[in-house]
Amino acid sequence: MDKKFIYQRIWNKKIKRNAVVSGGLWLTFSILILFSWLNAWQSWFNGIFLSDVSAIGQAPFWWGPIILFFEGICLVILINNIKPAFSLIIPFALLAGYFGAWRISLKFGLALDLFSPFFFGMSVYLVNIIYNFLAFDAERKKVRRAFEFYLAPEYIEQVADDPDKLKLGGEEKELTIFFSDIRSFSSLAEKMPPGELVLLLNEYFTAMTDIIMQSGGVVDKYIGDAIMAFWGAPLENKNHAQSAVGASLAMAKKLIELNREWQKKHLPEIKIGMGLNTSPVVVGNIGSQRRFNYTVMGDGVNLASRLEGLTKYYGAGLIVSENTRQKTETDFCFRLLDQVAVKGKQEPIKIFEVLGERKELVNFEKIIKLSEQALSFYFAQKWTEAKQLFEVLSKIDKNEFFAKMFMKRCLEFSKTPPGDDWNGVWQMKDK
Repeated sequence: MDKKFIYQRIWNKKIKRNAVVSGGLWLTFSILILFSWLNAWQSWFNGIFLSDVSAIGQAPFWWGPIILFFEGICLVILINNIKPAFSLIIPFALLAGYFGAWRISLKFGLALDLFSPFFFGMSVYLVNIIYNFLAFDAERKKVRRAFEFYLAPEYIEQVADDPDKLKLGGEEKELTIFFSDIRSFSSLAEKMPPGELVLLLNEYFTAMTDIIMQSGGVVDKYIGDAIMAFWGAPLENKNHAQSAVGASLAMAKKLIELNREWQKKHLPEIKIGMGLNTSPVVVGNIGSQRRFNYTVMGDGVNLASRLEGLTKYYGAGLIVSENTRQKTETDFCFRLLDQVAVKGKQEPIKIFEVLGERKELVNFEKIIKLSEQALSFYFAQKWTEAKQLFEVLSKIDKNEFFAKMFMKRCLEFSKTPPGDDWNGVWQMKDK
């Protein structure tokens, strides 16, 4: 077993605090023993069970403090490493154990002090249980305050029940990160009175946030009209990628409903782009000692933001990285959009559009097949064949930008070929 794990189990912060309190109890009981203030209780008890008390010897006075010292250490470690419900056995086990030891000692003509260790043990038990309850309750309140605006209530309770899931500072963990952004928000803001715009945004944010929280996601922050969220922390979720993709599709459907309602109120239509990336990132309470935020950081976060930005260029509502696609391909339908090097990066990545759930595959099979065939000709620099297939695709694809963009590329490359060393990667110059 890991030495660090063992050390944390027997000498963590909670045990240290309880050990200090128990040390005070040990000092108190040692003084009582030294001054024989508990002897009357022991003598009374001996008189009940023994006919000739004078025939029994007494243990040396210094045995008491030594026994209590080791008893206190064992009790603090034991009480703080088992569930409170199971710790109820301890008082009864103490009583039975001490009585058994007392009976055995009588066979050797010696009466061990029974009351001092028993009362000491009960005091340590009660103090530890009460202290842990008060400290745990305070910790639960702290967790609730920290996450009430980020997590759904049922998930907050799970985190509050196990505060150790929240690691101060940061830890590296694989998560799925989400970014969304309202298209042409600046022009939208110019056309609407500020009051109406705020009401519209609040309604939009509320609907999207509810879906994220209900799927177990954490709303990291709102950045103007953008939303940043992630799945997989602070609670463990092995299917965080599936949860993220499912929630993103649900948000897209919800936005259709909202636009219908807004149309009745003569409010403008909102269109959004969403990006998802599954990657190891640093997650935790990050910030200053006075003010911090539970957030994520790392290159994987930046890539998720870049993928959201690509939705404008490719006309897709939801673009995901290859990592996200690999983890969710049995649950959802995807099509390859391109191989790109996002701004600020040299290494190319494959990007995919999420078309819908896997059970809807029959609705997307033709589009997926045509896209794959057209892209294979495109990457092979067969511009004429690729252009012809993209023309066919443009007539049946709801994504108006994708096929037309590649038709334009094919036309340009047919006039000015990229060269034999071309690897098919499109270098993005904008975010």
